[in-house]
Amino acid sequence: MKTVAAALVVTLFGLQSSDSGTAKKTVPQYRAESSAYVTQGKDWTTYVTQNRSFRFVDILSDPGDNYEAALLLEETYLNERADGMEGMRGATTVRAWTLEPGRPRELRWTFHEIGNEGSVQDRLFRVTAWGCCDAPVIYSYYSLLTGKKLYVSNSDLLEIQGDGGGPQAFRLIAFGYLGQSELSQPPRLQYGTDKTISQSFSLVSSRKYHDAPHVFVSESGKLEKNLDLRGSALTFTIVLKYEDGVELRIPVEADVIHPEKAALPVDYSLRGEK
Repeated sequence: MKTVAAALVVTLFGLQSSDSGTAKKTVPQYRAESSAYVTQGKDWTTYVTQNRSFRFVDILSDPGDNYEAALLLEETYLNERADGMEGMRGATTVRAWTLEPGRPRELRWTFHEIGNEGSVQDRLFRVTAWGCCDAPVIYSYYSLLTGKKLYVSNSDLLEIQGDGGGPQAFRLIAFGYLGQSELSQPPRLQYGTDKTISQSFSLVSSRKYHDAPHVFVSESGKLEKNLDLRGSALTFTIVLKYEDGVELRIPVEADVIHPEKAALPVDYSLRGEK
């Protein structure tokens, strides 16, 4: 095989700070290199991009009244597309360094995930694995504080706002298949905060991955994607609604999912997961 390569160098220059009447002080520079190349085989051609970039992120404290950490993220996305291959293979690596004034950056965590692109969502980092054909998009959510993998879904997280301020006032709901290689397994329902998953269930049925439900929450009969329950108990219903009209209703009472009270059709069940 022969390789035709073209490299693009991306540099993030260090920030400069100055006080009134003092000279500017240059802080360390952080650099990352991106590349693109083509590999040519006997019967196929593969197009590869490896994009590296940086971003600074300030992480709010639990009550939201100050910042808990300042991070520098280095993101690497390796994507491959080959002639005759459906979709695009992707691999994501994210490294986070803690930044403190007057001290060298300190590596905080690293994670690797199957996926093509990523984004910061409040105190979570979301990796997106693009869908192909009838396979769904897979979203993997990691804690920016710890680098720990939390939620996996095939659509945006649903949010429930409770009493209090800051990130810990919110509850999150995820539903979907855990990966492109796990589409033969039941989809997973997850409930918790942006720090931990408090409850997780597999939805067992004869449905296939391409026949997935839409996910809603409801407090007074209306189907919503988000709820504001400030001033009341975290009591509502998770609704899974299929295109053919079949609905599953799973109650949440005082911040706890009660599978034993769920309204499920025959041959559907919720299996508790750790």
